[in-house]
Amino acid sequence: MDLLNQIVIHKAFGEGTIISQNENYITVSFNIGEKIFAFPTAFDGFLQAKDKAVSNQIKTILDEFITAEQSKEQEKKKEQELKFHRESEGGTNKLRKRKTNTHPRANIAFKCNFCNGGQSKYQVGFNGVCSDELIYNNIEVEHRTWCNSEDCLCLHYHNGEMPRDELESQCKNSFICYESQMLRDWKALAGIAQHGENKGKPMKLKQVQSNSLCVLTTRDPKGIERQRYIFAAFLVDDTYEGDGSEEGYVSTNSEYKIKLSPEEAHKMLFWNYHSNKNNADAAAWNSGLHRYFEDLEGAQILRDIAKVKKGTPDEELSERFYQYFCKINGVDISSIGRLKGALKFKKK
Repeated sequence: MDLLNQIVIHKAFGEGTIISQNENYITVSFNIGEKIFAFPTAFDGFLQAKDKAVSNQIKTILDEFITAEQSKEQEKKKEQELKFHRESEGGTNKLRKRKTNTHPRANIAFKCNFCNGGQSKYQVGFNGVCSDELIYNNIEVEHRTWCNSEDCLCLHYHNGEMPRDELESQCKNSFICYESQMLRDWKALAGIAQHGENKGKPMKLKQVQSNSLCVLTTRDPKGIERQRYIFAAFLVDDTYEGDGSEEGYVSTNSEYKIKLSPEEAHKMLFWNYHSNKNNADAAAWNSGLHRYFEDLEGAQILRDIAKVKKGTPDEELSERFYQYFCKINGVDISSIGRLKGALKFKKK
């Protein structure tokens, strides 16, 4: 659909003119300057074409787009079910055993060690090497497993074996740690098992699929678990379950990714939303680097991110992210309800 030179109305920027477009984005010129929007999802409550006929055409395209996204998710589920039935009919023990690898889709939250690399008023960090003070804390005070590994370059720097500028350079060009690259690459990894019979083995991510929500959480040094907060979230569009030699991961190239400022993040306490099945009032992560959660919880998180982003440059994206997640996953916004996390739990 050719939208060049069409007049559109934005609820905050007023009238503007579409000056360029491609398959996925349009650029609109407003009095305040040029803005880029995703197409067609920007017309789901944020933009409206002034010409009614054009507006109706866009609505048709938008409805088809949302329907297609929902269909993709349904097709994946059907393919998994069909594959299982075919394998079961084969009758071999090997094929029947694969049943354990079929899992329902879920969203995922990661427990991340605090990283202040790249910290600013706009983001908590997680985009560069930690400060000298935090490196000391991670190695000498909290005795972080990776930070004390001989393979960790921060340990070599801490021991005086390399200068700071070399460490910074290595972070830009190679691997330092998961956290230092998290908001650069928008990728979270399952990690390596540190305890038990699987110690040293790559961990798997069995329930995450495309369009799952990934939530990144941390707590400040010396902070307690009840103070764990959400510092970023993204819609997964690439995932790898993992195998015996490589760990699982989730990542995104989607426009639906958002990071919170330190002030915003501290308002988004993870345990307001999440609870443990066997101990609902306990804000305790215990073992493991990730947790799965349902769509309703994901919708609550995105709803509240949109609230803390009011009046910021991310206001529109956060609201669109929230509405899009609910639509493609069939969540009724009117029935999201109150929070039921560990910090909200009331004993009878």
